[in-house]
Amino acid sequence: MAWSIRSLDDASTAIRGAFRRWLPGSDTALKNNFVTVVVKVLAGLSHEFELRMGYLARQMFMSTSTGKFLELHCSDVGIYKKKAAAAVGLAAGTAAASTAYPEGIRFVSGNVTYISTAAATSDADGSLTLSVKAETKGSHTNRDGGGLLSLADPGLYPDLSTTFEVDADGLGGGADVETEDSLKARGLQRKRNPPGAGTLGDYEREVRAVSGVRQAWAFRGQNPGDVFVYFLFDGRPGYIPEASDVTVVQAALDAKRLIRSDASEVVAPTAHPIDVTITGLSADSAEIRAAIEAAIADVYLTKCRPGIAGNTFTLSRSWIGEAISGVTGEERHVLVAPAADIVLTGGQFPTPGTYSYPG
Repeated sequence: MAWSIRSLDDASTAIRGAFRRWLPGSDTALKNNFVTVVVKVLAGLSHEFELRMGYLARQMFMSTSTGKFLELHCSDVGIYKKKAAAAVGLAAGTAAASTAYPEGIRFVSGNVTYISTAAATSDADGSLTLSVKAETKGSHTNRDGGGLLSLADPGLYPDLSTTFEVDADGLGGGADVETEDSLKARGLQRKRNPPGAGTLGDYEREVRAVSGVRQAWAFRGQNPGDVFVYFLFDGRPGYIPEASDVTVVQAALDAKRLIRSDASEVVAPTAHPIDVTITGLSADSAEIRAAIEAAIADVYLTKCRPGIAGNTFTLSRSWIGEAISGVTGEERHVLVAPAADIVLTGGQFPTPGTYSYPG
């Protein structure tokens, strides 16, 4: 039988009963009675003690622990909280022809500064490509391909163009500090899938250990030893990674040198937008709609994986209906689209599409 924490009233009632039993003639109903005061004090202490016991009991297991206790559980199996990471990538501009430039050239984009990480020499036509890295950490340091970085100190480098264009792959790999839910999921995955010298679970665990990676799925390729790892990345639309994110994660996986690592490849899933049409909402408001869309997006993250040739994945239409029905305040609806289950293949992963609520 599960142990439950007594309410303050239940604790008070139990202590009152104990006084009547063991101190005959005492009256715990009188407000100014000494026994009544003692009962209230003891009930309060008992309730706080039981709350503390309940809290400590939850910290005994990884699945229910929080905070530092969760980090301790995870560290016991070699899983540590991921730190924030800075975005990296390439940016191109113009310079004096065939001229060498040192590392440490600083750029600005919004409220983020970037710095070149290696010396580079311009081409004969004056084009110059620099490897840059954000000087701060977080998902806000990522930039899409084609974005512009402004030269922070044009007076120091008068022969450089005042703006550099971000490479088509973008600046990626920037990530925030890992959340408790993500850390717990990785810790439980490690406990349920002990290291196996190059199993698919090993590849998934190593990819998920990279800052910013939310989820990963490893598949075997057609050739013996080939392994492909699809992953999702925080801060991207639909969590679909950009090319620059793939580069960062691939480098992290290569550094681990797992068995068959030379044949392992990380891959960004192909976004497969799911258009949803709902009619007959019993309660229709902006808040209800937002909650419905959040619930459906959560289904994609918690229940789905990419589908590949020979190992497709079926997104059940019923999951979407269930998510809608679970929204507080929603009592009835008609799910018009999708009209059937959706089969994912070719690396497809479901992402939010267009939501329609016709009257």
